[in-house]
Amino acid sequence: MEIIHFTPLAIQAIEKYQQTLQIPANNFLRVGIRQKNETNKRLLIGFDEKTDKDKLTNIQGINVIYSPGEVFFFAGMQIDYVEDGNRKGFTFVELAK
Repeated sequence: MEIIHFTPLAIQAIEKYQQTLQIPANNFLRVGIRQKNETNKRLLIGFDEKTDKDKLTNIQGINVIYSPGEVFFFAGMQIDYVEDGNRKGFTFVELAK
């Protein structure tokens, strides 16, 4: 089982951003957190260089990096991409267990 799951719309958006933004080959999709407490966790997604502390895994054809100490904040989530009027972006949805 993968640590996260991407919807088809999220995969399309990631691939589009990689091409449009001309992301360097040594950058990968980072999934992580901005704040490290359970009551106010802010998840993030973006392109970044891998550090020697990061884990690299391939999920649904996308190379994803993450800090092993943060994985329990987002494990089991689904990442979707939503366009709603003038708002668009990635969302994290906790999958039912």
